[in-house]
Amino acid sequence: MSTSLTPDPTIQEQEQGQGQQEQQEQQQADAQQTRHPNEKERQLLDKLSNDPLDILTSLELIQYYESTDASLDKIRGVFQTLHETFPLLSFLWTIQLKMELARDEFATVESFLSMCLSSSSNLTGSSPTELASAPNNDLSLWLTYLDYVRRKNNIITGGQEARSIVIKAFELVLEKCANWEPQSSQFWLDYLLFLENWKPFNKWEEQQKIDMLRKLYKRMLVVPFDQLEKMWNKYTQWEQDVNSLTARKFIAELSPNYMKARSVFQEWSNLTRNLKRITPISLHTVNKNNVPSSPSSSTSSFSTDIEQLDIWLKWIEWEKQNKLELSEELLMDRLNYVYKQAIQYLIFNPEIWYRYSMFLKDPIQREYILNLSLRANPTSATLTFKLSECFESNNQIDETKKCFEGCVDHLLKKTHQLVQSQESEQTINDSKRKLTFVYCIYMNTMKRLSGLSAARSVFSKCRKLKKNLTHDIYIENAYMEFQNQNDYKTPCKVLELGLKYFQNDGIYILKYLDFLILLNKDSQIKTLFEISIDKIEDLNQLKLIFKKILNYESKFGNLNNLYQLEKRFLEKFPNENLIDIFTDRYQIQNENLIKKLELRYLYDDTKNLKHYDTGNQTNRYKRKFDTYISDENNHKNNIQIEDGGGNGPQNKQMRLNSQLIPQEVVDLLSILPKRQYFKNVLLDSKN
Repeated sequence: MSTSLTPDPTIQEQEQGQGQQEQQEQQQADAQQTRHPNEKERQLLDKLSNDPLDILTSLELIQYYESTDASLDKIRGVFQTLHETFPLLSFLWTIQLKMELARDEFATVESFLSMCLSSSSNLTGSSPTELASAPNNDLSLWLTYLDYVRRKNNIITGGQEARSIVIKAFELVLEKCANWEPQSSQFWLDYLLFLENWKPFNKWEEQQKIDMLRKLYKRMLVVPFDQLEKMWNKYTQWEQDVNSLTARKFIAELSPNYMKARSVFQEWSNLTRNLKRITPISLHTVNKNNVPSSPSSSTSSFSTDIEQLDIWLKWIEWEKQNKLELSEELLMDRLNYVYKQAIQYLIFNPEIWYRYSMFLKDPIQREYILNLSLRANPTSATLTFKLSECFESNNQIDETKKCFEGCVDHLLKKTHQLVQSQESEQTINDSKRKLTFVYCIYMNTMKRLSGLSAARSVFSKCRKLKKNLTHDIYIENAYMEFQNQNDYKTPCKVLELGLKYFQNDGIYILKYLDFLILLNKDSQIKTLFEISIDKIEDLNQLKLIFKKILNYESKFGNLNNLYQLEKRFLEKFPNENLIDIFTDRYQIQNENLIKKLELRYLYDDTKNLKHYDTGNQTNRYKRKFDTYISDENNHKNNIQIEDGGGNGPQNKQMRLNSQLIPQEVVDLLSILPKRQYFKNVLLDSKN
């Protein structure tokens, strides 16, 4: 049986078709791969356009450029933007320096080191005094500096001169950073190993090496840092190896200070047990867990940041106790270091920046730090107001204006972004209220600095924004006009103008009524009330308006009008408690003294605290809900149930029972979740 060597045409066609298909798929894959990098870059750039403070996205962009072998100019451009925004964020400098060192770009490295550590152009020969005002002070950054110095000064080829330069560099890092850093064991070990690896050529050099090692041990073992006990054991063994006859003497001399340092470190460890101090040391270790998240980032955690802030502040207060008994100058250096470390991890927290600025006594340094703080927190009212005070104290009017204008520009941009991205109404309103608040302070500041005309100029800008601001700017401007001219006509015109935009806002009506009551404008008060009650849709706000007019009529009107008004109120709110309505009418200075002095079982302290800050100071970060509505309504009642008018026997029994329950138990029960949330029975009360 013969076999043909001629290929089967059908099979050949199939193979050709398959080959063409594979070729097409490969071309499509190549085309997709060509398009994909641009798409990835565009996505990252879009994210940065929406949130320029997103550090993680910037680093992801650098990672992308690295993976695609993009030009160094692109990578350096992203880093430059980061450094301009976050000049005190040391790990960004560390990452870039390590990338440049990996490419042997020594000239570039020295230039960058000069930017982040010193104003000096030659770091290898810089003295400690030249670096005294170094803006960055972080051990990882200093270790990168040491790496650079050691690579530039090879001991094998450079001999004693190179060794001397490296030792000076180690001493510089020791004085500027390692002395203050509780987690500095890596530095001390590197310094020890460097000296131990020295191969002396004669007895004089051998003795010099011993003296230098002993000096280093004496300085190291009085510093509270991690691995201190391990280093102590290493030291005692070293002394025994050098000279067993003198070992006991040297060890005994150092022992008391070592014991003190060990005790201080243990105390610090207990104090900062939950402190998170993790930053990326290279581009490949960057992730969302070790990079600060911008306030608008989805990975940002308010509760975690507050917890960390609390620990940092405790550390700072602990340092002020001066456990190491340092001189005033050294204590200030140590505190300065801790503040800068706190900023590394809380760079988006305005409070730590504010506290650091107030720690600095030099006005120029304070202004410098506040300027840096606003680069990272451009929408911060706290930092804007503090920096504006610095400018105002020096009568720098133009700088004060720029300070406020920068903040309101960023807030306005943020508000527009929130609206476009269709964020929640609460989030958008919070942004509008903050923008309005900054404008109010801006207006008052310009009045103080340049007079009423300058303040009115600010207000005219606000009028153009309309929907981007809340009613507060009209209320604030009205009171400012009234206080400065003692004339009610202009303030009333301002409030009437605001009524065009906020006629459905019950809180605005309440504040408008307060102002008219202050002026004793009876007819205008009643007119405003009558035109508003049918426009206010929020029943809680409407109830507050009625109560305010009831109180006003009780004090300044007549009883018949009061009864008529009360009747209208009960028609709209038939379930209101009569005793509450009656006693509220007789409030004086916003306090219900009938309940406080006579019907004490009905009295609620929290209702009368809105004018005072009586929060628990031991818990600094307890959230205070300070809105007008909740202040007026929070009495709504631990001791009242919904039973029609609230006047029946069941309600009376509730009041009597409430007196038998300790207030602490009532408070606890009020915050416990409802039983419906628990599907499984964890504890059966019947067993």
